[in-house]
Amino acid sequence: MVKKRLISSLVLAAWCGGVLQPAVAQQSSAPGLQSRVAGLFSSKKEDELLEPDDAFKLKVSFKNATTLVADLIPANGYYLYKDKVRFALKDASGVAIGAVNLPPGDVKTDQFFGKMETYPRPVKAEIALNRAPKAKDFTLVATYQGCHIKQGVCYPPIEKSIKMTLP
Repeated sequence: MVKKRLISSLVLAAWCGGVLQPAVAQQSSAPGLQSRVAGLFSSKKEDELLEPDDAFKLKVSFKNATTLVADLIPANGYYLYKDKVRFALKDASGVAIGAVNLPPGDVKTDQFFGKMETYPRPVKAEIALNRAPKAKDFTLVATYQGCHIKQGVCYPPIEKSIKMTLP
């Protein structure tokens, strides 16, 4: 869906800008243009942009009564920014985050942000909880952001809310 919108926008922009001409039965005067436009419609599968929920998956489980494990899983060809990974709680009477532990990432020089730690592979975040004895339900809010490696397209921050019940 993202790719279809992107391609439609590019084709419309090119058409309105006079770059593309209506189909005629003659050789194009710009031989490279035809192959570039064709490339928009016939890219390799790994170069296609995925929907955000497919590009970056999140799975959350309890390690024990006071520790959550959040599995952040970028799709093949994508990465997450370490410093854009955040966790918060809402509707959490008697429960608070004590600490979030993330492993070191791969250092990458980003064209916009400079040197950044990234996760091009699945990563586990451990979230230590401080809880009152009678605390039961809460909502974990996870925020993260990442990009497609080859195309350099970065997604806006993604926020997921997951209802949890303490063991």
